[in-house]
Amino acid sequence: MIWQFDYEFQYEDYYGYDNGPRCSPVVDGDRVYTYGVEGVIHCLEQKTGKRLWKFDTKQNYFFQQNFFGVGSTPIVEGELLLVAVGGSPKGPRPADLRDVQPNGSGILALDKKTGKVAYAALDELASYSSPTVVTLHGQRTALYFSRAGLVAFEAATGKKLFSYPWRAKIQESVNASNPVVVGDLILLTESYWPGAVCLKVKPDRTGVTVVWSDLEKDREDRSLACHWNTPIYHDGYVYGSSGRHTPEGDLRCVSLATGEVKWKEKRTTRSSILKVDGHALALTEQGELRLFKLNSEKYDEKARWESPDLEYPCWAPPVLSRGLLYVRGKNRLVCYELIPKK
Repeated sequence: MIWQFDYEFQYEDYYGYDNGPRCSPVVDGDRVYTYGVEGVIHCLEQKTGKRLWKFDTKQNYFFQQNFFGVGSTPIVEGELLLVAVGGSPKGPRPADLRDVQPNGSGILALDKKTGKVAYAALDELASYSSPTVVTLHGQRTALYFSRAGLVAFEAATGKKLFSYPWRAKIQESVNASNPVVVGDLILLTESYWPGAVCLKVKPDRTGVTVVWSDLEKDREDRSLACHWNTPIYHDGYVYGSSGRHTPEGDLRCVSLATGEVKWKEKRTTRSSILKVDGHALALTEQGELRLFKLNSEKYDEKARWESPDLEYPCWAPPVLSRGLLYVRGKNRLVCYELIPKK
């Protein structure tokens, strides 16, 4: 072990899951940023783990505890750290989370070096999707798939550009998959009811038009209903794990332009998918790894292996770096060598 950083906090998960953390650490140069399940951000020195600054989002902006606590990983854009907070007026937690109202702190921008607030913006509540920054029509644009739907804003100022509502009406629904952006197209997907929608951004970034949508389809006819995983894109098609519950999870290939489902591989359980060298590596929540070729004509599996080291739930996406595969399950992180050293 090179170094370790820990701190005391108070949090109890309403649904009986472990008490976090939910967010991935963010590394930027010589600094590491963490965002705790209770809402505290820490900036650490990358070489030593020394704390440089901290910021308590709940203390400063308040928010009602979401289903599984804070779980939206921040992102560095320029000199700013963009953080999804989803603040709300102080008061007791409503019995129905649909009654929670925002207070204008959907997104918080902090100076990444000092932790000072640059701005708080957007009347949005927090989800489990993470803020992303992309180029749309030649301009840097921040996107956040919030609890209510998609919102686009200027990363430097927090100025809202457009929004598009997309969320199931039931209280227990969450948005967790990140938007998939290809050119001026944005794919949103969730698993609780509406499924997926493909949006085309207007040239002036003032709004969107709908290319295709699952909204009016029967539940079994939806194109793609990703739960907590984000689909990958390749040559006009998206590949994702569709299904709210474990037994109904399947792998799918869907045309981005039309929403047509090209193929389904059923009963694969819910999975996270990593794109690598013209293939996809899927990690199921039970710890099975499937390697398949990115082929829109059929499910073309090349290898399958069940890790003896992992236990359910394996919900973190796999990470591949320099031939080393990092996978995580219950209470354990495992590294496998995929490409032996010569």
